[in-house]
Amino acid sequence: MKIVAVDIGGTGVKTGLLKLNGEIMQSHDFKTPRENYALLTEQLIAHITKYYDREFDGIAISSTGLVDPLTQEIGMSSPIYEPFGKKLVSTLYKHYHVPVSAENDGNCALLAEKWLGNGKNCQDLALIVLGTSVGGAVMLNDQLVRGKHLLAGEFGFMLFPVTSPHKKWEIWSITGATRSLVNEVACKKGIADEKLDGQKVIKLYQAKDKSAILAMEHFIEELAVACYNLQYILDPEKILIGGGISKAEVLLPLLQIKINELAAKIPSNVLIPKIENCAFFNQSNLLGACYDWQQKYHLD
Repeated sequence: MKIVAVDIGGTGVKTGLLKLNGEIMQSHDFKTPRENYALLTEQLIAHITKYYDREFDGIAISSTGLVDPLTQEIGMSSPIYEPFGKKLVSTLYKHYHVPVSAENDGNCALLAEKWLGNGKNCQDLALIVLGTSVGGAVMLNDQLVRGKHLLAGEFGFMLFPVTSPHKKWEIWSITGATRSLVNEVACKKGIADEKLDGQKVIKLYQAKDKSAILAMEHFIEELAVACYNLQYILDPEKILIGGGISKAEVLLPLLQIKINELAAKIPSNVLIPKIENCAFFNQSNLLGACYDWQQKYHLD
C-alpha cells in the first residue's frame, strides 16, 4: 500500500508518496496560497493528481491549526482555515474515493518520533517545536493528549515575564520562538530580519558575537524553564526538541547546562528532565501523518 501524505504549513505545502513502513518514495511541494486560502483545496487536488496519478490507497494530512479528531475539521471556527478546513477531508475523499485522515502538525511530529524516531519504546512523551512560533504535543500512556478544547501541547501559549512598559507578560511564541531570537539579534545588529535565520544566529553565537550571545542566553533560559516546568506537569520519559534550530549541535548542551543550573538552585528538585533532539525534521509531519492514517484505519 502507498499513502499520499500532505503537510500544510503557513508558507508551504509539502507532499510525499510513502510506503506503510515510512519510506518516502518521492516528494514535492507548493506555496500555501496565503492571499486566498480558498484556493488550497483546488491546488492540492491538482498537485496530487499531477504527481501521484491516483497510485495510492489513502491520503494523510498534517496541518497547522487545531484538528477535531472526530469530525476531522481543520482550524475550527478560525477565519484563516475557514475556506478549506471544514471540508478538505470530505472533499478529498469524494474526489479520490480513498480513506483520508487529518491531524495537527505538532501531534504528527510527535507521532513520527513515537513510530520511528527518538520516542520509540516511550509511553510518555512531550515534544517542543521551535520555529516561527512555539508548538508541541503530549503523549501519555501511549495516547495523544488533546484536552477538552484540543489545546493540549500548545506550549507557545505559556506566559513569560517581559520588561515592556505596556505589559508584564507575553506568550512564549512571541518571547521565545526561533523567529523571536532572529528578530532580537537583527534588531540589535541593525540588519534586516530576512538576512538572518536560526542557523546564522547560532554561527554568530559561536563566533562570540555579543548580540547573539545575549539573545541566545535569553532564548535558552526560557526553553530551560519550559522544559523544567513540563517535567513536573506531565512527568514524561523524555522531552524532545524539534524545529530547524534543533539541528545545531550547540543547542542541547547549552540547554542541559541551563536546566542543571536551575535545578541546582531549587532544594526541592526531584528529577532533571531528559532532553533529546527529534530524529526527524522536515519529513516529520509527513511521517507522522502516515502513522496517524494507519492508526485511524487500524493498519498499524
